[in-house]
Amino acid sequence: MLHMESPASYLGPRIKFLSLAFARKFFEIARADGIDEVTIMHGQILGYLYHCPHKDIYQKDLEETFHISRSSVAGIVKLMEQKGYILRQSVPGDARLKKLSLTEPGTQACKEAMAAFRQVEALAAQNLNPEQLSTFFSLCDIIQNNLKSNQECAHAKNHSLTNQGV
Repeated sequence: MLHMESPASYLGPRIKFLSLAFARKFFEIARADGIDEVTIMHGQILGYLYHCPHKDIYQKDLEETFHISRSSVAGIVKLMEQKGYILRQSVPGDARLKKLSLTEPGTQACKEAMAAFRQVEALAAQNLNPEQLSTFFSLCDIIQNNLKSNQECAHAKNHSLTNQGV
């Protein structure tokens, strides 16, 4: 067990700082590139839809994948539909069920956001060699496993960031 003498050696604040710094840089680059303001969650949903073009995706899938409530997903989907990024289409046989799909503007926004994301990734990793990156990812995996609850939730396979698009 590490002896933590000062907040500078705490993992939680350091992880939060990196996450916020990454998000700030992403928005800075996105704005400079003229990308319409897309929230992180909108970007993740756009990426999820973009990377699953042959899969039927419903609001419930977003709830489970991103661990957000039904009401939050409903609000996000409504706003994304108003912005013209996604379509909600009725499914034959169940009028209550709405399939989500990207529009052309949604696809374009996703591609632009992914380009900005890649720029931030490159900046973040610019002075790290492959061994350091491998160690970083390995340490992140260990920390993530350490923080998992004893009872794994049914959709744990979706916890990985690689499954969440942008």
